[in-house]
Amino acid sequence: MQFLPSTSVTPQRCLRLGLLLYPQCMPAGLFAVADLVAAANLRAGRALFEIRWLSQDGLPVTCAHGQTLSAQASLAAAEVDAVLVPGLWTSAEADLLTFLQAQPGLVAALKGLPAGTALWSYCTGVALLAASGRLAGQPATATWWLAPLLERLFPQVQWHFDEPLVLGEQVCTAAGASGHLPLILQQLARRMDEAQLRELQEVLMLPQPRQRHGAFRSVELLTLQDPWLRRLLLWAQRTPAMDLNLQSAASQMNSSPRSLCRHVQQGTGVAAGEWLRLIKLRQAAERLARGTEPVKTLCEALGFSGEAALHRMFKRATGLTPAAYRRAFGASA
Repeated sequence: MQFLPSTSVTPQRCLRLGLLLYPQCMPAGLFAVADLVAAANLRAGRALFEIRWLSQDGLPVTCAHGQTLSAQASLAAAEVDAVLVPGLWTSAEADLLTFLQAQPGLVAALKGLPAGTALWSYCTGVALLAASGRLAGQPATATWWLAPLLERLFPQVQWHFDEPLVLGEQVCTAAGASGHLPLILQQLARRMDEAQLRELQEVLMLPQPRQRHGAFRSVELLTLQDPWLRRLLLWAQRTPAMDLNLQSAASQMNSSPRSLCRHVQQGTGVAAGEWLRLIKLRQAAERLARGTEPVKTLCEALGFSGEAALHRMFKRATGLTPAAYRRAFGASA
């Protein structure tokens, strides 16, 4: 692979990123992030990121599938700006509970990081941040099938399992084993211009996990190349469906409704009003697929006016009623 270096980006301080290794972690996402930031540095023609491999005590770690990897420093001595915590290999709630109980030192090390250290995590790794107390009172997401356990263990966290990416001031979390991709995409977008980032996505970023339904392709965060649209999507996810309209969206984006409509249509091929509705319907689809939550509860959580309104919009967008969608795409399916 070859990138032509660019000097068009305004220089800013290199971000020191620690990639955390711990017993039974899945390092594939860490290696993918290391490749992406190395390519970003090459494409930008300067150091945007500096990578450091970390472990609790700075010693080698046996990861998932028996692979042993070396660390460059301990968490306590890392001196990094951000730490990326990957998921761990587990297929049952009991395994996660056993792991958390066996890792008091790792949990304490995360808790003891300086307050200014940003913490990023995805998949099952988010449970470590929750156990450390660093998510208390903050919004977060994680792997969907652990939702009942995490809500029970860590009720002080504001869980948003219907959102694939939740951004905070110091903590960023993502759902799924490929959650490292939307996490690092957001950070790359802050440090690269749009053309550079688009090239990087096209060359290196892995395909999206399986779509839940074709109706939601235009509201998948990772496939959106426009940073403006990504910001709008993340805002819309946190806005109640009844409050989501062109005027409020335009105000949020410091735009006029006409400009917003033009921008969304050009970037997604979907009319702005319909695109905003699809964002909320995708959240509803994720909750439907996740379990047996009553549709009434789902409507209240996402701010729909009622079950009839959701039923009507969902059927129009997907061709399926909420109940039929749950049967077709739910965990039991």
